[in-house]
Amino acid sequence: MKKLIILLLTFATCATTSCTRNNQNCDVVKETYIHKYGVPVTKSDWEDQGKEGKVVALHKDGITVSTSYSKGVTHGPVSYSYPNSSTIHRVETYSHGELIALRENYPSGVPMQEELFEGNELIKLTRWYEDGTPQATEHYNNTFLTVGEYRTPLNVMESRIQDGHGTRICRTNDGELLSKDSIQNGQMIERVTFYSNGDPSTVTPFENGVVHGLRLTFLQGGLPNTVEQWVYGIQDGTTVVYQNGEKSAEIPYKQGKKSGIESRFKDGELLVEEVSWKDDVQHGQRTLYVDGNSRVEWYHRGDIVSRTTYERMNMPR
Repeated sequence: MKKLIILLLTFATCATTSCTRNNQNCDVVKETYIHKYGVPVTKSDWEDQGKEGKVVALHKDGITVSTSYSKGVTHGPVSYSYPNSSTIHRVETYSHGELIALRENYPSGVPMQEELFEGNELIKLTRWYEDGTPQATEHYNNTFLTVGEYRTPLNVMESRIQDGHGTRICRTNDGELLSKDSIQNGQMIERVTFYSNGDPSTVTPFENGVVHGLRLTFLQGGLPNTVEQWVYGIQDGTTVVYQNGEKSAEIPYKQGKKSGIESRFKDGELLVEEVSWKDDVQHGQRTLYVDGNSRVEWYHRGDIVSRTTYERMNMPR
């Protein structure tokens, strides 16, 4: 349950993750058992003495994992090194088997992010820039973001959240703007992402943590790319596609898949093609309007089965 919550919070915040002990690619090649008094012992002695102390494991990918135990239960820090390095990348802190804190460091060893937990819930998140300057601090209550402060790489406050309302600024570790999130009642209701030059890339509405409403995407320079309809996390409805600032297609979606008649345009208005879709596959009639004539093709589950050309009188009005 806790790992699921961490993954969900990763999407809701600007968090990152790394290798865990359950990663199948982190096969152990060597283990060392250390008694709680700091004396190396054999595995059998360590088990006979109640599994008190640490187990240090070297994995094939060069990551060293040091796990602390008390009476056979994870208790204290569990650290993960960078591959083939003594620098600690990640530290999980447990209290009698329960995760209470998680910290990730930069390759320099400087803290990058720290999460504090109470029960199964995140209660505080702190992030730093690579030079140690504070980037963000967030406080949560029952998964709702209640208080937040966000700073530039020059340590200047640029946005805040109070009583669950405000704007969250997400930046990369070196300070590049990633997104601006509108927060209401402790939840994100809109996220605007940006290109590296500062132009908006997407505007995405949210409701109860999932995409819901009209989602806009843009090309670098500000021209529209798409206008999408989403219903509680699923693309559903008509998506309008633009090319060079003009409408080039209207694509119907149903439950996340192309379903219905897609219309394609020239110069934003002239209908030049209609395509029938079913469950993301061309199925049914495809009509092309070319040089005053219309050509009809029939598809069955993506395969063309027939083709007919009509004269001008069959052109759509």
